[in-house]
Amino acid sequence: METKMDRNMVLYRGALKSCNYRCSYCPFSKHPISERERKRDQEQWFRFYKNLIRHAGFRNIRAMMIVPYGEALIHSWYWKGLAELSQSPLLDAVGAQTNLSFAPETALKEFTQAGGNLQKLRLWATFHPEMVSAEEFAEKCNQVKEAGALLCAGAVGVPQHIQLIWKLRKLLPDEIYLWINKLDGGKRPYTKEEKQRFSEIDPFFYRELRLVSSCPALCQNRFFVEGDGRYRACNISSPMDTEWYLQEQEEQNTQIQCRQKFCSCYLAYGGRRDFMNFVLFGPYPLFRIPRRPKAVFLDIDGTLIPEKSSQVPVSVKEDLTALAKSKETYLFFATTLPYREAVLRCRDIFHLFHGGIFAAGAHLLLESIVDPDTGNKAEIKEAFHFFEGDRLLPFLEQQKQSLHFRILVYRHGKDIYKISLIRSSRAPWQLAQAQKVFQYATENSSVSGLRFFTEGHCMQILAKQSDKANGVEVFCKWLKILPEDVVCAGNSEEDRKMTDKWNGVIEPTVEKQHEKS
Repeated sequence: METKMDRNMVLYRGALKSCNYRCSYCPFSKHPISERERKRDQEQWFRFYKNLIRHAGFRNIRAMMIVPYGEALIHSWYWKGLAELSQSPLLDAVGAQTNLSFAPETALKEFTQAGGNLQKLRLWATFHPEMVSAEEFAEKCNQVKEAGALLCAGAVGVPQHIQLIWKLRKLLPDEIYLWINKLDGGKRPYTKEEKQRFSEIDPFFYRELRLVSSCPALCQNRFFVEGDGRYRACNISSPMDTEWYLQEQEEQNTQIQCRQKFCSCYLAYGGRRDFMNFVLFGPYPLFRIPRRPKAVFLDIDGTLIPEKSSQVPVSVKEDLTALAKSKETYLFFATTLPYREAVLRCRDIFHLFHGGIFAAGAHLLLESIVDPDTGNKAEIKEAFHFFEGDRLLPFLEQQKQSLHFRILVYRHGKDIYKISLIRSSRAPWQLAQAQKVFQYATENSSVSGLRFFTEGHCMQILAKQSDKANGVEVFCKWLKILPEDVVCAGNSEEDRKMTDKWNGVIEPTVEKQHEKS
């Protein structure tokens, strides 16, 4: 089953190498476009977007962005292509990087007259202080926003421009994200004060400053196509051996190649198939438009804490800390672990969370939030899904010797909300074995309304209504939020129902589950 994180995104860069701006630091400002180059760029773009309309389905491409050398959106042929692409039912979003030097009202009118869907349009707008005032740039951003398209705005983090970029931040509405790109080629590193000032403008600026080791396995869901048909994973990765227009459907499993040690820019690290990219920036993070969820539900083992690790990565801690600082977003766990075990596993980040879904949905805890209606700190809410576990236990005891498991019982007071059957780590549960144990215990005890699932050497038994998806639904009622305000991330089959229902991301495993009505 396809998930939103399975959907591919393609970036396009044609022959265009000219710009209408004359920024001192940019080589493309010094190269006027010739009629020959204009015709070549137009032909390449026409070939690309017509091909994408025809073949987006088998390539599983759902979003496209133009990332030109120079400025593309001053040329009418790009707007025509974007308009046609936005009509495709297969594409969720189309867009471009731009200096926003054109008249937005005129350009967007031409876009819609050509059949363009403004709700699918995404613009990445860059502020160039040498060429435009903060007031004019902010006004154009507002015109795009008022027209119904989505956009982000940003600037290169030149220390001498801090005051101008701060001025722009104050002129833009809060809902328009203002990013800062790290200044490459500077003669000195940023000072502590400069890092702090830029971080106050862009809450994700720290992501520009950290070294991100390359990982081709995380880049199989995106492409970077050039006008002549060469393509690669991103703008800095190695080109593929075959050409974009010659590749046949059966060759789509070709592995992306990369010889880079680090993902050194946003177009590289921002497009990786990483759950925090998805949480922060949605299913197509390369548009760089934050999703701003009101509630985030995160699995622990395999998600927050990678497999074969015992700690939350530093990069994930930084991202969670940035999210937790937001007044808009609350973080919650969504784990099969009981509460106390979750505390121990995540002790260094637990303070960032406001409770969560524990024991695979059998225990729900909401704490330390501000009521949106009153502005006051809300009361702690807690719920359990109990079942008649004491009737079940004798029949589990009868089987534990022959199948070599031990029994852990989780109670709140005297009531049972989960039973775990633990085998040796060298002897994981087989589905047939787990099914036999479950069937024998439930039929002989006459206890119904239960389900079970396996996680390696652990078999979990709990009430049928106990699952993460139902837990998120309860939290939405408690928090008074809508489904579109929620994002979830997990890495197992036990997470799938939650992530399928609540706009999330999942990487399937061999985990199995069963229910008894």
